[in-house]
Amino acid sequence: KDEKGSAKERDVEAPPTLELDDAYLRVRRVTSAPGNEVSLELTPAGDRIVYSNGAELHVVGWDGKDDKKLRAGASIQHLSLDGETVVLVAGGKVAAVNTGGGGETTYPIAARMEIDWAAFQAQRFGEAMRHLGEIFYHPTMKGLDWPQVTRDYLALARRARTRSEFDDIANRQLGELNASHLGLRSPAAKSTPRGVANGRLGIDVTPDEDVPGAWRVTRVLRDGPADGGSMWLLPGDVITQIDGRPCAPGEEFLPHLRGKVGEEVLLTIRRPQETSEPREIPLLLRAISPGAESQLRYRAWTRANADIVHELSDGRLGYLHIRAMSGGSLRDFERDLYAAAEGRDGLIVDVRNNGGGSTADRVLASIMVRPHAYTVPRGADPSMTDGYPQDRLFIQRYTRPMNMLCNEKSFSNAEIVSHAFQTLRRGTLVGEETYGGVISTGGYMLLDGTWLRTPFRGWYLPDGTDMENHGAVPDLRVPQTPEDESAGRDAQLRAAVDELLGRLPR
Repeated sequence: KDEKGSAKERDVEAPPTLELDDAYLRVRRVTSAPGNEVSLELTPAGDRIVYSNGAELHVVGWDGKDDKKLRAGASIQHLSLDGETVVLVAGGKVAAVNTGGGGETTYPIAARMEIDWAAFQAQRFGEAMRHLGEIFYHPTMKGLDWPQVTRDYLALARRARTRSEFDDIANRQLGELNASHLGLRSPAAKSTPRGVANGRLGIDVTPDEDVPGAWRVTRVLRDGPADGGSMWLLPGDVITQIDGRPCAPGEEFLPHLRGKVGEEVLLTIRRPQETSEPREIPLLLRAISPGAESQLRYRAWTRANADIVHELSDGRLGYLHIRAMSGGSLRDFERDLYAAAEGRDGLIVDVRNNGGGSTADRVLASIMVRPHAYTVPRGADPSMTDGYPQDRLFIQRYTRPMNMLCNEKSFSNAEIVSHAFQTLRRGTLVGEETYGGVISTGGYMLLDGTWLRTPFRGWYLPDGTDMENHGAVPDLRVPQTPEDESAGRDAQLRAAVDELLGRLPR
């Protein structure tokens, strides 16, 4: 209005025209934390973003400034309308946290519910199969009438009396798809007791033929509790007592180490190797966990394979095993590559018994790279052509001849790298056909915490072959028989060495 209160016209700016063609140039990364940011929530004013990096809950300004940790990780439910409070669930409790970092309030919630068990079973069963029917990678559900299959199994699921029965029925329906990366698991009862692990000493034993109830040591794992140090065991030692208790005939060895993980174990042994009369020797060893001993056995297996390759090839070939297609195994591969390959003419890469993961393309970035140049510093040997600045590489590279080993226990991403090794003609694939289970999978949680795996993306070879149900068939098929296992022979490894040596110049 003007000074007299009369209405008057005023200029109104036209809304700006959105230029989207070059919008990507104006995108800026808000965070640079490792890992993935999930559970993103934008405040109503658009000035802050609440997110979780898995371990921690954060809030950050829209421009990437003022990133603050609010608390340890939690499941974000929603933001308040004014954007000042984030509601979350952590440790089974509901809490509200001020997005400005001003504190946390916990709300104790308890309630009793009466549940119609049959209706409850039907609800979560229907939810699981409906969600899978919407996201499963194969658009026709492998040709199944999925709604009808669901109705058939639903009649059983309604009558399931326990969670384990329900899981069995649901997983039988999933089995109708004849696909991998599937499964349904109900949350475990909170009262489920945990077992007590048997300790391990990093040794193999067998009942002694001369001393009833005693065990003879047949193998001592390198770097284990019984290897080196001030007290140690040797193959041939006879264990007669454990923690002062004589060993009775017919007893098993491991139950004597029940609950001993991390604790000292007193062994009494006889050492027949001594030139004098064998005597009772006390040894104090600290037991390790089954997982730690499994790692020792794995290292022993890979060292033995490397020694076999070295011996069979007269030092011309190296050997590397990739245990999983994971970040940790990828780092081990890159760390060990130089030591395995330096000074050798070729390399055997082994993905047998590899359960998969997601690093196939990064492994391929190492073994499929084509050199574009080489460098020679002043005064260096000009015949050395592999000195490209290593800090400029995405991953350490390997360009010399190689073969790859796979078997029926190579699964998922390990199969993808096996298929790719063939498709890209990098070398000869040796061993047995891989499992045939290749689908990208995710997960979905039902109303009661039941977890459902959800394979959502198929993998196909360039000719259209679905990798699911079609394992990588080696160029050179070599079975590993039970007789080979019993005799300690690795026929597949030997075949891979022989084939690669045959391709190398003399």
